[in-house]
Amino acid sequence: MQSVFLTITISCLVLFWLAVQHKLSVAVYITWAFIISSAAIAGFFGKFPASFALTLLGTAITILCCYKLLAHSKINMYLLLAIHLLRIPVEYLLFALFKAKMLPWEMTFIGCNHDLFFGITAFVFLIIGIFHPKIFNFQIFRLWNIFGVCSVLIVVILGILSSPIPIQTIAFDQPNIAMLQFPYALLPTVIVPLIILSHILLLRNSVTSKFQ
Repeated sequence: MQSVFLTITISCLVLFWLAVQHKLSVAVYITWAFIISSAAIAGFFGKFPASFALTLLGTAITILCCYKLLAHSKINMYLLLAIHLLRIPVEYLLFALFKAKMLPWEMTFIGCNHDLFFGITAFVFLIIGIFHPKIFNFQIFRLWNIFGVCSVLIVVILGILSSPIPIQTIAFDQPNIAMLQFPYALLPTVIVPLIILSHILLLRNSVTSKFQ
């Protein structure tokens, strides 16, 4: 599973790079991924689980910084949409981690995680957009991005509340320990931020761009 997850992570970073073509923003994410990976490999999050919650602050700052860096950059809508296709294999990987008793059912598609829907519908928008680019100006596409961000944030909250930290309130019988280990620590700190940023950029361009 680890090799599959690393492949997904690298694919996400490559698609993001191809979509934005902005060296500094990609460098920020690669640096952040290196920091998280080093801490996870060293077992730091396993020894001090509460510290992982603090990384979410760094993750939020990373999203904000990259968005500002990309404020005036042209983006490729199709490649940003392609990033969301990776949510499909991620969901099946999360289910495998649940079966391995490394995270709770609430974080899977049989629980409270609806990201599989957004991965599938991203494919639909991608195909329609190839032939009818004006779909990106439709309200349904904007709502899709808004609800897509909400879906991701719900899973993040579930991941926090099910982690073995002082604020844990759910999943005491099978807590979220996967996110404290390498390479799965990269999911909430690298993949999720890229998905959120992709939604925000798609939404921004949907409002400001006109497709013929």
